[in-house]
Amino acid sequence: MPSTSRPVKVACLACRASKIRCDGQNPCANCTIHRQECRYQPSRRGGARRGPVAAEERAMKKAQRLQTATRVNNHAVTNDDFTPAQILQINAATPVSLPSPSPIETGSRLSVTFQGKDSPGFPLSPRGPRTGQELRETVGHPTQSLRAYRCDQDLINAYYIFIHPYLPLLPPPAVSQYVDKPVALSMRSAHVDASHLPYWPTTSLGLAVAAILTLIPLPGDARATENEAVTLRRSYADYFARSALDVSEESLQPSSNSDLTQGPCSPLHPEIPRQMEPVLALALLSLYECCQRGNVSKMRIRANQALTMAMDLSLHTQKSANNCSDAIRRCWWSTVPLITSDDFRITTPYIVIRGCREPWPYILQAQCLLHRSCTITREFSHETTHDQGCLPCSFHNELKHLDSSLLDIATETDRYRCIANCQGTEADAERVLWAISRVLIHTARLLIHRVRAFPDRPADSFTTTSNSSTSGTSTPLSPSRRAEIDAIMPFDEQESMRVCIRSALLISRIFRHLPTPNPMYSDTPADGETFGYGFGLGLSSGESRRSLNSPRSLPYMAWCGMQSFYVLAMVLWRVRAALSAGNLSSIYNLLDRPTERTAIQDAERLEEELHMGIESLRVSMKADGVYEGVGKMVRELESAYDATMMG
Repeated sequence: MPSTSRPVKVACLACRASKIRCDGQNPCANCTIHRQECRYQPSRRGGARRGPVAAEERAMKKAQRLQTATRVNNHAVTNDDFTPAQILQINAATPVSLPSPSPIETGSRLSVTFQGKDSPGFPLSPRGPRTGQELRETVGHPTQSLRAYRCDQDLINAYYIFIHPYLPLLPPPAVSQYVDKPVALSMRSAHVDASHLPYWPTTSLGLAVAAILTLIPLPGDARATENEAVTLRRSYADYFARSALDVSEESLQPSSNSDLTQGPCSPLHPEIPRQMEPVLALALLSLYECCQRGNVSKMRIRANQALTMAMDLSLHTQKSANNCSDAIRRCWWSTVPLITSDDFRITTPYIVIRGCREPWPYILQAQCLLHRSCTITREFSHETTHDQGCLPCSFHNELKHLDSSLLDIATETDRYRCIANCQGTEADAERVLWAISRVLIHTARLLIHRVRAFPDRPADSFTTTSNSSTSGTSTPLSPSRRAEIDAIMPFDEQESMRVCIRSALLISRIFRHLPTPNPMYSDTPADGETFGYGFGLGLSSGESRRSLNSPRSLPYMAWCGMQSFYVLAMVLWRVRAALSAGNLSSIYNLLDRPTERTAIQDAERLEEELHMGIESLRVSMKADGVYEGVGKMVRELESAYDATMMG
């Protein structure tokens, strides 16, 4: 019986890499035919994982073996062997393998590559050119596109385009930014195979960045919203996220008091200590759970893991501003911003972006005030049949003081926000930090006033997470609880209504002016594009250069946008109903100094302003709906929009 009738115990390296049957001879038949070096080495599968350093060494050794095998292969194919149409067909039909192998041992095929001038060097199938029949069969199967990158440098450049302006986790770019350079992979199946990727990050931070970037459709992808395309992006993004978590756990080391800045640095950025990478990775994975999966519980778990790691590294006790690196400051304050700023154990100085440190104190204050507003709102909606369910009388003074504090900090952020006329990822990050502080402040004001402004709505309506519906699931308040809230509130209904409208409209303006990711980065703005507070929302000429499928932000503030949207929608419904009935008495208090002759004009102007605010939030959130956690909110928002516009 021939020796190839059943698998041999040990296959040679060339056959193992090509995933073909080996006859176990030395040299084997396949290596003899292809004139390759035939070497045997015991498999290392099943051994203990040894962390990212060992993984990187394995990746390098594997790359060297592939290069050696490619050099001895005399059957190389060039672009001249195919027509342009055939090249496109083969690229779309053939999964690519790893020039820089993954530390996850998925194996890769020995394959021949295009040697053309503009070829990226992606391998082809090892069986050589396909027949015309095979090419025709390939064209008949639709493929989906997937974003990927070729190297650490392109990956980190994409981070500064799509992530950094909305969460400046890392120091400023170590090298000049350039145009985004994604690799467009064509896939027929959502089944994950790391050997299809042109490059595999070897660090937890790189994997976490890749998880988020993979979710962003490629420019001009007409099928980006199809279920198959969404499933494909989700599959590979989840794979990157799981790998990032695994590598983070593998890289855990006993904490020491040694200076982080004296140890090895990250391959992604020379100013980031290697020990700090798992903290940054977990911070990104926390956002991934929030924005993509809509899983608040896991988001908290990842954030708590990042906090624990950060404190183990003593990132919170860096006392000297001169000795504390920018990377450490950003890692601490960007990773764990929910820690109360008055904790005496925290001595690390605030982040300084372009010489400006003011946003961080305001963001921390705003978060604390928003947290308290959410707590009180939940108390309003919590009813029991016992005396314990009664609202404390202290709420009256606390609400009055809370609203006064919010108004004070809102005035300061309006007055001192930076509006420098400059461009770049750091400038956008500075603008967005000011925008975030204002969004948090006015969302907090909106929450405490909405209960009084809309007594016909449940107190906890529109305050649930993206895991569940935000409308129609809350139990309406009983008449007794509504009377109790009215008695304890220091504001009347009309005053609270005006506050809700002003805050919701301001939030909509902020969302409209958030800087949009610019894959076509350049040192100068496009013709007609100005730098002021953001690039605008589809209003600048630069927007035509950007993909409509690209998110406009890292949407961890989407919940705040939903609060604003629903308030504007409810008010707009009232205004339109009043105009339709020809009776403006119910909305007279909402108009700006109306008279009998101008009331209709004032109502129409308010209607238009409310409609523009709703449209701004709708367009912004629809763009961010490429993240599936936000996509659930967008679908609900669209239902509310249709009901408002058609009601």
